[in-house]
Amino acid sequence: MPAFGGERRVLVLSHEPAFPPTSGADLRNYRNAVAAAGFGPACLVSVLPRAGTATPPEPTIRTEALSIEGEARTASIGWWRIRAEHRISRSALARLQALIGDFKPDTVVVEGIGLFKLLRPLRPLVRQLILDMHNVESDLAYQTSHGEATRPRLAAFYASTGIRHLERKALALVDRVWVCSIEDRQKLARLFPHSVPVDVIPNGIPNAGDIPRRLPGEAATDGGFPVILFIGHLGYPPNVDAAERLAHAIVPRMRRALPGARLVLAGRDPKASVRALAQLPHVELVESPESVTPLLSGAHLSIVPLTTGGGTRIKILEAMAWGIPVIATPLAAEGLGLVEGDEVLLSATDDGLADMAVGLCLDTERRARQRERAHRAAWARFGPQAIRNAVRAGLGSNKDASDNPPSSIPPP
Repeated sequence: MPAFGGERRVLVLSHEPAFPPTSGADLRNYRNAVAAAGFGPACLVSVLPRAGTATPPEPTIRTEALSIEGEARTASIGWWRIRAEHRISRSALARLQALIGDFKPDTVVVEGIGLFKLLRPLRPLVRQLILDMHNVESDLAYQTSHGEATRPRLAAFYASTGIRHLERKALALVDRVWVCSIEDRQKLARLFPHSVPVDVIPNGIPNAGDIPRRLPGEAATDGGFPVILFIGHLGYPPNVDAAERLAHAIVPRMRRALPGARLVLAGRDPKASVRALAQLPHVELVESPESVTPLLSGAHLSIVPLTTGGGTRIKILEAMAWGIPVIATPLAAEGLGLVEGDEVLLSATDDGLADMAVGLCLDTERRARQRERAHRAAWARFGPQAIRNAVRAGLGSNKDASDNPPSSIPPP
């Protein structure tokens, strides 16, 4: 493994611009850059053009793009790619090579196998090359395809086989791999034994700087009780399914015992079917909110009934950081390592989620206890200092780890 001393220069390479962050992937990329900036200059680079001229508040973070809005299309690198890969133009590669020469990073962190075509050109240019696998994409492709009623099992198998082959080739080119949960590290160990070091870099609390560090008081009830909040990309199929089940099954069951219960759906790009939910008397849709702070400060519960999808759900962490009790399916909370029945409530069925929510709402002491423990867990394990420690370990810079032990979980 490459040896380093003193200042570390880190370049984080993503497909879409990571600043200003608008998606979970953006938040992870940006947060990793912020953590890396604690060890030296950091550069956030996107393949796609930047939107606007906003720059990060951290003076040690530089932002660049490898494409220019409106420029003529050039040939792509590589003669063939699978659906999981992004198109990379030759002009984008040329700009990346020039940027490497100018910024001179010690480490380049590449966002996922979608940018696989850039790994081989980068390999001779940097001392340390890291692949940040936001998800184990082959496993996610199989899970998602297998969960679709119209897709046979054979289709699910083929959907993941090509990606797995790409993952195997990628792991042979990089020095380290980052994943967001111990579960994903275990999946990689089963799929690719004797591979490169795999570090757990958890998804941190989004918008941590906007959240009160001390546990806020519970939201007022003059707008109804309970207010159930679901935040996410409302065009993403797993989130669309979750929103529809909340509106049609879970919240109506809750309203039998709690007539004031209402649902707030918030997020960007809602599908027509999600927009239609706002016609229900107990549902409010907030499309592309400028800030989620008012929504979080006014919520009593967060229910997350995901049955497909990958990675950890950073919106669960955001709710917990506000002291909002979270009730979720086991898959939705996978990878967070939360204590069931204490820091989070889990059920695999809609009826179970509804009944747990009703029980919690009717038990003031239990609700207060879960609010406090969820809040403490979020900040201790996913707060900025915990992420900084994990990134330090993921860069191989554990010189000061004895003073601030990293939050990454020991290997399986």
